[in-house]
Amino acid sequence: MGCAASTKEQSERSGLGQLEAKRRCEMGEQSGRMSMSLHEGIVYDPDELIKRLEKLDEERHFIQQQLNRAHNAVELADTSISEEVDVPANRSRFSRVAPANSSIRFPTIRAIPESRGFSSSTSRAAYDRRASGLATSSFGPRLSHASYTSNGTGITQASPNSPSQLLAMVRRGRKRAQYNSRRQTATLTVMHENENVLLLPRGGVYVKTRHGPVQFGIPPETIKDTLRLGVDVPKMYVVGKERFNLKFGTNTAEFEFPAYYNFFIKGSRTTVVSSAEAASVIRSVMDEAIEGPVEDELYQDSEYSPFVEPSIYEARPDLHAEIGYFKEPRNGRKIETDTLLAFVKFEPSAELEGQMVASMAFEDGSVSIHDRGDVYDVLVDGELVASVPDWLASAIADPPHILMPSRSLASISSMDDFETPEFGVTILGAADGFTPTGTTAGFVLWMRGHGILVDPPAHSAHYLRLNGISSRKITHVILTHCHADHDAGTFQKILLEQRVTVMTTRTIMAAFIRKYALISDMPIDFLQRLFLFHSVKIAEPVHFQGGSIKFFYSLHALPCIGFRAELAGKSITYSGDTFYDPDGLIELEKRGIISEARRLSLLHDCSVQESDLLMHEAGVPPIHTPMSALQQLPERIRSKVKVIHCSDARAEEGGFEKVRPGFEHTIRIEAEPPLHAEANSIVQILMATDLFRSFDVASMVDVLSVITTRSYAAKEVICSSGEEGAYLRIIRSGTVNYERDGATRELRYCDYFGEGELLTDAKLPCTAVAATRVEMLEMAREDVRYLFRRRPLLMSRIQQRARLGYTASWAAIGANSVFATFSMSQVTQLQSLMQEQRVRAGEVVWRKGEEVSDVVLVGDAKLAFRELAAVPGAIKEDLEPFGEGALLVNVYALENRLKHELTLNAVSEGTIFRIGGEDLLDFLDNNPGAFIWMRDTLVVC
Repeated sequence: MGCAASTKEQSERSGLGQLEAKRRCEMGEQSGRMSMSLHEGIVYDPDELIKRLEKLDEERHFIQQQLNRAHNAVELADTSISEEVDVPANRSRFSRVAPANSSIRFPTIRAIPESRGFSSSTSRAAYDRRASGLATSSFGPRLSHASYTSNGTGITQASPNSPSQLLAMVRRGRKRAQYNSRRQTATLTVMHENENVLLLPRGGVYVKTRHGPVQFGIPPETIKDTLRLGVDVPKMYVVGKERFNLKFGTNTAEFEFPAYYNFFIKGSRTTVVSSAEAASVIRSVMDEAIEGPVEDELYQDSEYSPFVEPSIYEARPDLHAEIGYFKEPRNGRKIETDTLLAFVKFEPSAELEGQMVASMAFEDGSVSIHDRGDVYDVLVDGELVASVPDWLASAIADPPHILMPSRSLASISSMDDFETPEFGVTILGAADGFTPTGTTAGFVLWMRGHGILVDPPAHSAHYLRLNGISSRKITHVILTHCHADHDAGTFQKILLEQRVTVMTTRTIMAAFIRKYALISDMPIDFLQRLFLFHSVKIAEPVHFQGGSIKFFYSLHALPCIGFRAELAGKSITYSGDTFYDPDGLIELEKRGIISEARRLSLLHDCSVQESDLLMHEAGVPPIHTPMSALQQLPERIRSKVKVIHCSDARAEEGGFEKVRPGFEHTIRIEAEPPLHAEANSIVQILMATDLFRSFDVASMVDVLSVITTRSYAAKEVICSSGEEGAYLRIIRSGTVNYERDGATRELRYCDYFGEGELLTDAKLPCTAVAATRVEMLEMAREDVRYLFRRRPLLMSRIQQRARLGYTASWAAIGANSVFATFSMSQVTQLQSLMQEQRVRAGEVVWRKGEEVSDVVLVGDAKLAFRELAAVPGAIKEDLEPFGEGALLVNVYALENRLKHELTLNAVSEGTIFRIGGEDLLDFLDNNPGAFIWMRDTLVVC
């Protein structure tokens, strides 16, 4: 009693933090028992025990990440019953996934099972093309984080060690930065001066010819550019050498919607001009989009919980039959890759040595594309009309072109005016894939202030960041299906900052992985490492932020899900893409495509349910829902309907309100706040930071006992440079302008500052001003010191970061094309790992034959691989020293503890920053977007 009563008094008298005062009191009471920890003369060092405990905490966090990856692998494994086992047709429902007497195998994750039958709706040719595309989708020697069996081919890639391979990796790293962003340059000025050339807003180059336009590069939603500009949608497209833009996580050979437009609206095929290798990959991607998964890649029978009602399981879809229905010929034309696309491949020129040529003949002339390596020439009837740099076929406008409505600068400065809903949705896009003035359908589902992105449109992550929404507020994605207008933004979100959780069924996720392994040219096992997969079960609730989400299979041309979200007695239903039409469903039942149970479920339990908000798609039938079917709904349901995935005109004609994109149009459903809402909110913020995410429960309770909240008005000074550090500050809401050494950066949700000065007794080097109304979590100096003294490894990293040459490290980070895009939180984590070193001219940084143990970020020094000069074919540009911002890295060698194949020397005196190999790998585990840049190169510029 005496100790408890005096703790607060001690703190007030001495200025000690609450936790430190409590600790001293407890130590006094327990000093008489300390000898009990001594046995047979053994004395335990408390500091060493604390370090061991901290390492165990970090190891637990690492093992949890490994477990999550293992779950990904198991969920996506091709689980099949041995053919030797006789499985009765009427086996119990609990045996649907794993019969008691069966043999279950979990093979290596691969894109194509070893054997399969071919259905009437999926041709052997399409299957063979898909397998071939996965096997040949490499552009030069590609590596993942570890040795892998290349996409099911059985060929294991080894570490590159030949001089030519190493030179190719260096070249790739130097060139890759150029391929990403389209900024105004002298080259673009020349392009603008050519009356035959248009630079499309989203990316891509449009060249006018008398035989029809030719387009170089095909980013998502590209046909909306041409439709909006009022020019002809091209029928001829040239595929660039890099088909995937790493910076924006974007497919730059997205043929789905150009092909659909030309086929369904123009009645013609789309011509693809490409290399033979690219043609194989594009064919395979289109097969996946049009044919859908083959029958044994449809796992719907195992996607229901064994605990669901028998009637729910009985209503499961026959996805194979449903996909086949939507593929039926229209107007006498089959819907398959070869009826949508025609391929013209580059061949060696017979007249021009070293050039590749692709020619297209017309009744009154020809168009030919000459590939000169870095430039494409467009010749019409033998006359040159335009020259297009190869990199423009892969570059995306920077910043990216988006049609989602952004707030003005004035409104962004009052960002706190947007309070994330307890329950509701913010629409990012509401249009279909062909509406020129709108972004494709996608939205944020808000539950207790945290968001789930649902089918995010392309560049929506960038849009959210521009509007002040931290990526750490939106940690999950729902992927409804794998059409390009729904999955393009999902891959982008996966590559942004911390690891994201993707919620969908196993069938849809497997299709997504197959598709993006082809598109991105990344191995399947590597892709699975980039995110967490939550394999949802149909009709089984997924718990999120105190609410629940139940999923159902809609009726669409590809496997597609919708959902019903519930929170505090309120509900939001989203249809997903679906064909809802009572009369049409009766016809499908008569034809045996759906069962009676499936029809009744589609009518009453799926896209149409009584809800506080019912968002229903209203695209063009028969793939989508006719407006007349929604008009016939009972008033109690129809009154809650808001349509999405359609044009404004279509919504107006149907008499329904269409959801409106933008934060100001956020739909809020009033919901009672939960018990312990405050503590829960604070814990989630703490767990999102690298400072506290490995804290155990007892330590987190300590943190909650001393943390306080404080509000700052817009323009209020939070702290000033030169002051003594008093608090660790973590932003709960709002935006802070953080100024240091003449540079100002914006800090937002979960960003923190002030920790280094508390542990080093240094003066504050920054001035922080509230740009908006800000709510801050604050911890006093003594409490921070007490907590971090119990974590000496973490404290050491913080102190190391505080001592780091701030200006020099920021300059190096800012000069790197990948690190320059990092959030403040990511930069802070990175700086915690960096060790500054001064090198002299001629000094060896890495020596050939020594084990690879770290990576190097170049400061103001110059470094070079001397051996490259002796490689046949090396040119002057290959030998240029690596300057500020260059990251020298070999992730494959780090993970496999291989030896350096080249010696890295300092060409001039200066500063470099070393990052330990294990530290880097841990960092990449939490920042997958950086990982993809490093997987197949020796340098990231």
